[in-house]
Amino acid sequence: MLRTMWPFQRNPSNRIRSSGPYFLLRNGIGDARPALEQSTQCDIAIIGAGITGALVADALIATGASIVMLDSRDVALGSTAATTALLQYEIDTHLTDLVREIGADRAILAYQACAASFEILERRFPELLKLANYQRRESLYLAENQAAVALMRAELSARRGIGFHCEWLDNPELERRFGCRRPGAILSSLGAEIDPVRFTLGLMAGVERHGVRLFARTRVDAITDKGERLRLTTVRGHTVDARHVIIAAGFESLDFLPRKVAAVSNTYALVTEPLIDPRRAGALPLIWESARPYVYMRSTPDRRLMVGGADVPFKDSAARDVLLPRQVQRLSATYRDLFGVDLPPIAYAWAGSFAATPDGLPFIGSVPGMHPRLQFALCFGGNGITFSTHAGEIIRAAVENRSNALADVFGFGRGKLRHHARKDGSRSTENVSVRAAD
Repeated sequence: MLRTMWPFQRNPSNRIRSSGPYFLLRNGIGDARPALEQSTQCDIAIIGAGITGALVADALIATGASIVMLDSRDVALGSTAATTALLQYEIDTHLTDLVREIGADRAILAYQACAASFEILERRFPELLKLANYQRRESLYLAENQAAVALMRAELSARRGIGFHCEWLDNPELERRFGCRRPGAILSSLGAEIDPVRFTLGLMAGVERHGVRLFARTRVDAITDKGERLRLTTVRGHTVDARHVIIAAGFESLDFLPRKVAAVSNTYALVTEPLIDPRRAGALPLIWESARPYVYMRSTPDRRLMVGGADVPFKDSAARDVLLPRQVQRLSATYRDLFGVDLPPIAYAWAGSFAATPDGLPFIGSVPGMHPRLQFALCFGGNGITFSTHAGEIIRAAVENRSNALADVFGFGRGKLRHHARKDGSRSTENVSVRAAD
């Protein structure tokens, strides 16, 4: 029987995550922002105050527009608190597969954009990254079994072919260097880890100093097309009239679309007690594997191991949280199989819900058939933070009527999303309803 060794409280009212994610416990909830108490107007309204919304707001400050942000919770209390924050150029879809799905030019540009995000973050936020325990790491991509080796070697060749520095490790060297019992792996020099809550809290404090108004515990119930402007109506009946609306609310953003473009799943994560030997945590690369769904692993600034995975399809938040002890046991067994030793004592564990697109890429920008000034930043999958690094610039370019090379790669145009046309022929942004939280 699995012994519960971490704080756990069922929280069926929380649609995004269970209680007690590590980064939230480590940083606290921060100061509560006020709720929207009266109707207002602005140039740009952003729904979502997580890491994606914060990066978008930071990029849009340069437009000189007045900006209002709304969140149904508070800063960084949704998916941002639950993420394990492995920053990778590697997309969940192999480069070789992505070339077949969207073409070589788009696939290469997508991978190169993820790689460029590290330097973008380091250039824009050098001091904030230090405070957020940002650390460059190698990335170790494990072949789950012998059958995966040939595909992984082809992937290695494709990555090298477009300039990525990576190497193949056979089993003996893989065990010697990292203790992993797998037939082989791709070791990439490019990767990083970050404290996403600390980074988002700091970034939000910065955009507020630049005049962004943030209203927490303010859920948007409907978006109405008013011609030149869009009107957001909250569940309490207040309105925000804006020229542009950006939706960056994690998988809850799907509620604003006429049909879903991503599947929602549950993922589970744990952190151990601090390791006795700090060198082990300091030398650990980002680790993930070719299995789908995959296990993933990193260290923390206070010398713990963080392990995640054991994904299952989303049903509802209560069912997700009930599975937490069982899925943590699965993660512990996977760790034992990988390293041949037991996982160190578990300190905390949590469950979170996330979305993923079929090709592993984000959807950023406006939706064909919907209001052209209603844009989305759906930065899903294992590259949410690296995708979010580009989302602000893609959206800013659209606001300023400029082109952006990534808009074609990360935009809705590559999909087949159709809007719901009403009988009167008007746009489907009229009274788009948000489902109530579970």
